[in-house]
Amino acid sequence: MIKQNNSDPAAPGERPVRLINVIGYGVGDIYGGGAFLIVGMLFMFFLTEVVGLKPALAGLMFGAGKIWDGISDPLMGYISDRTKSSHGRRRVYFLWGAVPVALTFVILWLPIPSDSQAVLFAYYLFAYILLDAAYTMVMTPYSALPAEMSADFKVRNRLSTSRLLFSGLSSLVAAVVPAMILGAFPDAPGTGHLVMGIVFGTIFALPWVFVYRTTWENPAHGDQSAGTASGAVGILSDFLTILRNRSFRIHFLMYVAAYTAMDVLMALFTYYLTYYMRRPGLYSLAMGSLMVAQLVMMPAYTAIANRRGKATAYTIGLSIWAVGMVLTTQLGPESATVAIALVCAFIGTGTSAGVLIPYMILPFVIDVDELMTGRQRSGVYAGAMTLMRKLVQGAIALPMIGFMLQSIGFIPNQAQSQATLTSFFTFFIGVPAILIVAGIAAASRFRINPRTHAVLERELIRLRAGGQASEVEPETRRICELLSGIPYDSCQLATARDSADEGDRA
Repeated sequence: MIKQNNSDPAAPGERPVRLINVIGYGVGDIYGGGAFLIVGMLFMFFLTEVVGLKPALAGLMFGAGKIWDGISDPLMGYISDRTKSSHGRRRVYFLWGAVPVALTFVILWLPIPSDSQAVLFAYYLFAYILLDAAYTMVMTPYSALPAEMSADFKVRNRLSTSRLLFSGLSSLVAAVVPAMILGAFPDAPGTGHLVMGIVFGTIFALPWVFVYRTTWENPAHGDQSAGTASGAVGILSDFLTILRNRSFRIHFLMYVAAYTAMDVLMALFTYYLTYYMRRPGLYSLAMGSLMVAQLVMMPAYTAIANRRGKATAYTIGLSIWAVGMVLTTQLGPESATVAIALVCAFIGTGTSAGVLIPYMILPFVIDVDELMTGRQRSGVYAGAMTLMRKLVQGAIALPMIGFMLQSIGFIPNQAQSQATLTSFFTFFIGVPAILIVAGIAAASRFRINPRTHAVLERELIRLRAGGQASEVEPETRRICELLSGIPYDSCQLATARDSADEGDRA
């Protein structure tokens, strides 16, 4: 949770992280939280119900857009680590990206008057790629900042919690307000979606100047190009090396499991209320209940993460989420409104951990990477995180949903057969349940916690100061190998120090 006093303690040589900095960093994810929620909840519905694109083509469009992400996200992380600017190597993109953030969100919702499936597919694929490009431009550098602003375990957690609190507030607004805007245009849904795009495009663009003014970067990290190859092969090679990091591999599985389950839930929620429950008017109440509970629980999960570790907080949350999904089997079209709201709130209590914890983990796997590579590669990992976020939604969840709807015989704007509804509900419950179990299994193998990170941080400080790898304590060696997944003697920060010492002696 955000600390109540005016500043957080800083390590020697670090700037203190004050409350204004915690808040300033957090507001950047107004864009990250709200934009993806709106796209995840409404864009598929917009394409099939308003534009008239076939569900399978709509799903394919998201998958095709990920080809660009596979290039742009690693590239942006690489560029972010190497940018030289008077405005900072990362923060400069907040200034350059604000206008594209607004414009690309607006054009996504332009209703194109065409009966050609090919024309519709081409336009919305192009608009989606532009949106992804703007998102990558600001969110990749943004995700790299906590690792640079502080090395303290709890301060980083506060930065990440602030980010996700603002993301949650944005998600709450995004869950309720778009439906209100669309409801104001009952006879012109295309106009309603365009107005919604203009309103939220403006909201998503404005915070970036404030983020720029209240954050900073560690100047000691400087240019990270030393020892790396250039060109396309070099960029790809540098990006793929993150998979050697055991903590990151487990983090990747936890992230994909939680966010794919979340995207499936959110994308199908409108269909669930409209066709299965036959209660479309409850959308704002149901989604609002889920989002409020998700937001309220974030400080609680932060406290658990600080005391017991992130894997514990994640496991508790996903277990609650699983129970909430089971409770939906007790709901039906005749269920009381309060019962529906309570079940949604229960689900939100669990999804809170799934949303929060993967982003809290990122700065700590970056520390493991520094031990392994001898470099501070926040941009590379932030690029990977941005790519994962978009792959989860655009290449996994939404294409899967599009093909599922078509395969079960779903027909837009019509009453569905009982067989179609039964297949739909099985998918709606079953897929998140499987992913939740997979996420909990991955979390059981995650070993970064307050104790092990303290050991890692002490070792990083010792090695940065010129300490020799041969002097490492046995328990420190064991923990470093546990977190990295490679022998301690293969860690380049350690071997670099020993090589430097041998050179001095020579």
